[in-house]
Amino acid sequence: MTIASNIYNFSDYRDFLKDRYRQLKAADPIFSFRHFSKQAGFGSPNYLKLVMDGKRNLSMEAIGKFAKGLRLDNHESEFFRYMVEFNQCEHPSKKKVFEAKLLYLRELFKVKTLIPELYDYYHEWYHAAIREMVKKGPVKNDPAQIGQNLVPAITEEEASGSIELLKKLGFVGQTNDGTLVSKDSGQVDESSVALAQKIHYEQMAELAAQSLYTQGPETQDFESITLSLPADKVGELRAKVRELVDALNAANTRNPADAVFQLNVQFFALTKSLIGNKQEEKTGSETHVA
Repeated sequence: MTIASNIYNFSDYRDFLKDRYRQLKAADPIFSFRHFSKQAGFGSPNYLKLVMDGKRNLSMEAIGKFAKGLRLDNHESEFFRYMVEFNQCEHPSKKKVFEAKLLYLRELFKVKTLIPELYDYYHEWYHAAIREMVKKGPVKNDPAQIGQNLVPAITEEEASGSIELLKKLGFVGQTNDGTLVSKDSGQVDESSVALAQKIHYEQMAELAAQSLYTQGPETQDFESITLSLPADKVGELRAKVRELVDALNAANTRNPADAVFQLNVQFFALTKSLIGNKQEEKTGSETHVA
């Protein structure tokens, strides 16, 4: 039985558990603590009650089991995971990241409500990869083969679902002989795209980290530089990055290809404003002298 969840209204996962239990119990009389444990795969019949009452915390493995037992969909399960990590985290800087991720996912939920296909497109990295494969030439609609051609490989079921999603969005079409062709006719709201892309960037960054240990120099290259910049140069550097991406994108539409690659460019601050810190130090020094 599928029941709509109100998980996005919560910040404390134990409060959510109590509310979700009441919701499931009201909708399904057979639902109980024992029934939950059996469905989720826990040996203890009262494990949910212990967590709800703050007597147990959740491990990463348990989070997945709870999501299953609570009948959450994939996106709700992701929100639940970050809510648990936010509540259980004791490291201040990491806790702020989890809190920011929860705020972002709440906003992203609005995109999911308005354009669910777009939400799904940015939620899994391989949709963009398959779309790019089709852009470079006709591809036989063979989900098993398409899935195996990706790095890392995905299942036939995942590839099949991705192809159907791309069709719904108008990004690919299919000829009578079962060949996938690029359409690029999907019209989407640009503000929704900008909001949904964050989760896509995060996934690509994670794939990049994995490739450090799973690929060699023939298919990857990593360069990094830590530098200080005056405030008026920040916008200039961002513009150069944008120019590079636009130039590569323009060339990509004209050139043939042998494989699909991902280029990530990350630019972010490692310190607060050094000028502001110096002014504070100067003010403090002058006050001390006076």
